[in-house]
Amino acid sequence: MHLDAKALLVVGLHADRRQVAKRARAAGLKVFHVDPEGFRRPDGSWFEYPLEAPQTGDIVVRATAPAAIGDVERLLNKGTDNG
Repeated sequence: MHLDAKALLVVGLHADRRQVAKRARAAGLKVFHVDPEGFRRPDGSWFEYPLEAPQTGDIVVRATAPAAIGDVERLLNKGTDNG
């Protein structure tokens, strides 16, 4: 983790990202998760799955990464002079 980092943006909540988020929390970083909580199947139906990685204090944006960029930017700037 970069010493000046204040937050970690985690796109997707797959197992390989959990350890990175855990290390970020231990370093005092705010953790933002972006995940739509499911995916569209080839037949067009929606397959929903539960989020397993977020911890108390984490922020979850339930959307795909492209759709979530504006929300993530607003949340990152919350409490700063920028937003």
